[in-house]
Amino acid sequence: MARLSTRPIGVLVSALALAGMSVGVAAADHQKVDGSITSDGDTCSWTGADTSANPPETLTVDRRSVNANMTCTGGLSATLNNNPTITFDDAAGTATADRITVTVVSMGVSCEYSADGLSAQRDGNARTYTARGVTLTKSGGGFLCPGSRTADAEFVFH
Repeated sequence: MARLSTRPIGVLVSALALAGMSVGVAAADHQKVDGSITSDGDTCSWTGADTSANPPETLTVDRRSVNANMTCTGGLSATLNNNPTITFDDAAGTATADRITVTVVSMGVSCEYSADGLSAQRDGNARTYTARGVTLTKSGGGFLCPGSRTADAEFVFH
């Protein structure tokens, strides 16, 4: 049996992981975030994900709103399995997610990935954050599931 391509799974895993992280940096009063993640030429994006508060308050992302609005290239599906808690350091311009767990399905094979302490950098004074070279590690699924994945992301909070 052939292994699944790592390219599409990496994009979706990173997208969902960073979606959880990005919730923490939502703009005042609206508690929403849009995001885009790219890995190996494929992109996953979402709009209008809900947050529990506004930065710089510690907050969580509602996985249901991320999952309901996620679209990806490459024919994949994915699910954010937890509601990540996000903390902020506005002086350093960072937002950090405690733990992210996602399930990715490609060609009928389910693979689970997780990451702890994911961090994104703020772009200037705006609530746009970027993360480069984010790594997620395989935490479940069979031998057909690729190991760790790397991706870049951008999040805009409104």
